Amino acid sequence: MTELLDFLSPDRADAEARWRSPLERGLEHAPPEIADLSLMGKLDVRGDLDSVDAKGVELFRITPERGLVLCDFTKTANVRASLADGFLVVDLSAALAGLQLRGEALVRRLTDLDLDSLPAVGAVAHVQAYVLRDDAETFRLFFPQEYGHYLAEVVVDAAEGLRG
Repeated sequence: MTELLDFLSPDRADAEARWRSPLERGLEHAPPEIADLSLMGKLDVRGDLDSVDAKGVELFRITPERGLVLCDFTKTANVRASLADGFLVVDLSAALAGLQLRGEALVRRLTDLDLDSLPAVGAVAHVQAYVLRDDAETFRLFFPQEYGHYLAEVVVDAAEGLRG
């Protein structure tokens, strides 16, 4: 079944293909507190997550048996292969865009999620997203890439509004 979704795996693309972020245009004039995280490995993993070897990857648990594994995109194929035995793995690297945001006030303008209860999945500017908190002021969002330009514009607009 996962072979049907191979087009979502950049490492399985034609050698002449170039992986580009869906946020490039929307973030051209973004302030420094906004960074593009789209070009990283993102794997949907299903199975006994307690047995995931998390060396060199980050596991974001969605449910006890479903998670999002984040890794350096150059290692995505190897991570996917290492998880192939015992897990259902779907490479969402090209399906999900990502943003890193600095500033709790900025994130509060974008979502009603309880920022003290992250990680979570919920609406960010009306788009379903995985929301992770790295520290008091740093957040990461992963969301369907087809909403990338819209969400980039909303985030940049909200950041500019906070700057005055």
